[in-house]
Amino acid sequence: MSARRWLAGGDWGAALLTRTVVEAGHLRLAPQGGGLARHGLAVVRAGRPDPAQVDSDTADRWRRVVVRLAEPLPPQAWLRMWTRIEPAGAVPPAPDAAHDLPDDAPPDTGRGVWRAAAPDALDARVLCRDEGDLWVAVELGSAGATTPAVADLLVETGDDGPVTALPVAYRETGVHPATDGAIIVDDGSGVLGRYVGLLGAHLEHTSSLIKELPSLLSPSVAPDRDDAPWLERLATWVALDPGRLPGDDAGRRESIATAVARHGRRGTRAGLEDQVRRETGLDVEVVEPLLDVTVWRLDGTRRTSVLGATTGLVAADPGPPVLDTTALVDGAALITAEDAGLPVHGHVAHRICVHVADGTSEQVAAVDAVVQRERPAHVWARTCATPRRTSLPTVVEVDRLPGQPATGLRNDTAHRPDADGPGQRLGTARIHSENRTPDRPGAGSAQTGDTR
Repeated sequence: MSARRWLAGGDWGAALLTRTVVEAGHLRLAPQGGGLARHGLAVVRAGRPDPAQVDSDTADRWRRVVVRLAEPLPPQAWLRMWTRIEPAGAVPPAPDAAHDLPDDAPPDTGRGVWRAAAPDALDARVLCRDEGDLWVAVELGSAGATTPAVADLLVETGDDGPVTALPVAYRETGVHPATDGAIIVDDGSGVLGRYVGLLGAHLEHTSSLIKELPSLLSPSVAPDRDDAPWLERLATWVALDPGRLPGDDAGRRESIATAVARHGRRGTRAGLEDQVRRETGLDVEVVEPLLDVTVWRLDGTRRTSVLGATTGLVAADPGPPVLDTTALVDGAALITAEDAGLPVHGHVAHRICVHVADGTSEQVAAVDAVVQRERPAHVWARTCATPRRTSLPTVVEVDRLPGQPATGLRNDTAHRPDADGPGQRLGTARIHSENRTPDRPGAGSAQTGDTR
């Protein structure tokens, strides 16, 4: 197997930092003069690979260095890697572009010389000789307003690249001049190995993107940047308008993660209250008038609505009906079974009222815009401001009891004495009392008997 080593490990404690700082485990340019430093450097010792971890037919040495970025390079920012072999125990100086080797120098690199990788390259082959410890330098630069953010460095060995999968006949590069007939084989550092390694790096990059798809499709960890607007893509995939997402990062991710569940209750009372709270920040109350309606039905219960036993008809007011005054023509019609109850509930069915406690006109308008968009198409909705209800306990006390009611109350007074007579009024009819109190002295009653 290949030996791998994380050089920083999220700590960067062993790195030699120059005009760079470590914030939240990420290497960045240090603040300077109200902005950021334009140039910085971090030098890390990789050492030598552990032979016990290496399973390779070639010499055990570091083959590759990989830079892991915390975020993509911002505009006007750049980075560059340097590699160098130094004798054990020695600390090299910082790389100098004027004296050290550029990235297009011959591949054979001696000891004690820094070799640069291509600018902004995140993956580089180690072309230095295996004659000591490997050192890696990360050079950061910008225009002073932005900074690269490096999460970690990875060095690996044991794998000489895709070229080792080819037969030896394809990897022969000639005969060694110092030996008689010895064939030189490209182990990954030659021209063929470098070109095949370049192809392998592209394939590995594509493979890594496929492996990272679960993280890109997860709202909790998907990137949310201008150059990688994955959250907005996920929002459109679950039928959300990216323009209506919350402003904070946690709210945006939570809205997308719960979108499918919220679509299931969209248009309901809970769904309307939740959507209004998300978009306006207000707690509202959705009232359905139909829930407070009670209807008495004949034969509904045995105690109060048995036809002919617990129900009856009262006598109508005497007097002939007058057409167009006391009678309605075509006021009744038969309905189908599926429309049963519609005449009773028609004035309150499919209606809601949204109450905004102590709401201003602007708040009511904002809430109404959300309600009208989210309500079902067959529901009529009205938004209004209501006074806020108190939650303090209230006690009502009585200082004295009322006396006996006076005679001649409304229910005991005949509406039309000449026609109705004495009794209690129920609707437009009168129910005569069997034990009525005498209206004048000397009148008959159940207690005194006949006055004759």
